[in-house]
Amino acid sequence: MNKLTTNQKVAIELGMRQRKGLIRQTIRMAKKVKSTTAKYVDQLIAGPSGTGKSFNILKTLRSQGLQFFEMTGNASIFGFMGNLLYLHSQKPKGKKLVIFLDDCDFLFEPKNINILKNLTATDPQDRKFQYTKAVNEKQFSDAQQHVLPNYLNEGTHGLTIPCDEFVFVIASNIELYDETQLSGLTASQKKTAEHHLAIRGRMKPYDFKLTKDEKWGWIYDAGMNDGALDMLAKKADKLFLLNWMWSNWDQMKETSIRTIEKMAEDMIEDPSDFVEYWELDYLVKL
Repeated sequence: MNKLTTNQKVAIELGMRQRKGLIRQTIRMAKKVKSTTAKYVDQLIAGPSGTGKSFNILKTLRSQGLQFFEMTGNASIFGFMGNLLYLHSQKPKGKKLVIFLDDCDFLFEPKNINILKNLTATDPQDRKFQYTKAVNEKQFSDAQQHVLPNYLNEGTHGLTIPCDEFVFVIASNIELYDETQLSGLTASQKKTAEHHLAIRGRMKPYDFKLTKDEKWGWIYDAGMNDGALDMLAKKADKLFLLNWMWSNWDQMKETSIRTIEKMAEDMIEDPSDFVEYWELDYLVKL
């Protein structure tokens, strides 16, 4: 199991191409953020889970020396709002800050979609977080409550947070509509599609779909060339693991970069029995 077939080599090439595309887009965004003349370059990266989107984005942002703040999986608009107003209060004026939103899919919900559209508006004066309902201070931390009065809308409900010096990078598993998918939609779907197209127009989209082979090739590239399997000292062990995944792909319960990391840990902890444990833990019982 230590040799690659022709089909595997093709899959690796395709997977690497997709993954390099994501990295190139993030580098391109980072260079524009550092430019004094570039307009807003908010980045939307949408693709299947388990491919390490977040890993690649964070690694690229660090390699480009950008200041950024990561928000992961906020369950409500209030958690996001509190983080955003505190970041704005602390950020030096005149300096751009990248905000990486990872798995914050609540922003794509119908009730919040206009908030997302305002955040990523192309006109600096329109880039703001606007919340028009009454604000309950108890939903914020002590530090957030301290700066909250500076953002409350005078004489009305809600608050406004300027976002003209924020750049948003969003990683999502949600598949957004594009212009090729507008026929045959229900009224509700059409409304969602309109919102999605508006977001695409405001952000630099990089969305990708992976076939089974491409996803394996993507994971191969991460494992062999980008550190995901560095816990295994021998290249032969890494290749054995990835080949086993290829051979058993259709029976596997999960196929992700985290999966190969857990499989590698089994190889280290149980060198004589790891294949049996893989069969128990990662394969669907037929």
